[in-house]
Amino acid sequence: MTRSVRLIACHLGKSFWVIILTGQVQTSFAQSPPDPLRYQSQIIAFEEQDFSEPPPDNAVLLVGSSSIRFWSNAIAELSPITAINRGFGGSVMNDVIYYFDRIIAKYNPRAIVLYEGDNDLAWGLSPSSILTQFDKLVEMMKSSLPQTRIYVLSVKPSIARSHLWEKARIVNEGFSKRSETDDQITHVDIDTYMVQKNGEVRGDIFVSDGLHLNATGYKIWSEVIRSALAVNESPYESLSMGTNFYQTTSQLVSDCVQVKTGNNNQHSWFSLSFKLVDSTLILNDFHPRNKQTQICSDELQIWQNQPDSVTSAEFNTDKLYVRGESDKYSLSAEFSAKRNPLSETNNIFVFDRITVSTSN
Repeated sequence: MTRSVRLIACHLGKSFWVIILTGQVQTSFAQSPPDPLRYQSQIIAFEEQDFSEPPPDNAVLLVGSSSIRFWSNAIAELSPITAINRGFGGSVMNDVIYYFDRIIAKYNPRAIVLYEGDNDLAWGLSPSSILTQFDKLVEMMKSSLPQTRIYVLSVKPSIARSHLWEKARIVNEGFSKRSETDDQITHVDIDTYMVQKNGEVRGDIFVSDGLHLNATGYKIWSEVIRSALAVNESPYESLSMGTNFYQTTSQLVSDCVQVKTGNNNQHSWFSLSFKLVDSTLILNDFHPRNKQTQICSDELQIWQNQPDSVTSAEFNTDKLYVRGESDKYSLSAEFSAKRNPLSETNNIFVFDRITVSTSN
């Protein structure tokens, strides 16, 4: 059973389009994906664009359905990450598989950001079939592009498809499990930032159709995705990303930090993720990194009075950039000795004092 649909959609909470979507929309009774040839003209348009304006080499490729397609400022908002946007139609996972050579392999990307699963569920495809198709796509990537990293976005919650949310959760859990066992797959948990504290989807992030994102929704996407890309992709850019503060998500990511333990002068290298809660800076995640990949100018100095017990700590950087601002800042923060030892706080540092000053 099918029906024709015409939608008119009209926007920093991570413009405005007139979307005319006419055609066949499958009901929940579908068992197989739609015909990929319905988007043949869009793929040809990409090929013509590539001929007239050759895309950059060694870029991050954004591919997927209309949520990627309508992300019109993606290239600027992910800067300085070099990106190519090739979102098309209201595509499903099988469409990306069908056009793999023409929409992915030809660009030889160093990484892809993938958004599919949303329309798949609307067409009536089961979570298991979507995950099976994702596995097939991963196999194709490993065969043709063995070094390419995959950032798979969660299926987003939306007002229009709230009835599919439980199935979307299953798909997202499947993406997460695959990322835990494959170092080349990163699951970007985008849906966490699109709901309220009570778990209800935010109503201020969609255009009038309740499905596609407005500027507020895309600001959330740009900042969360840029944060996810910063650690792994910044070493491949000619410009240093340094430390980036994301105002909307209250996150600060330093892609390369030298950690010094004052007691024995040991050095190690990490990627750090902070969270700013009111005036308190919390270091909530960190990952060891290969010290040979980059010279780390950011520094975290730690003093201990016994193993796993931190008496004080100080973080310094001369490359803190605030999104949307041209000023350059330096930041230092002190860890209070009154806090519990590191091992008792689940690896969370809490800094009591933050000073930020403009530097030339």
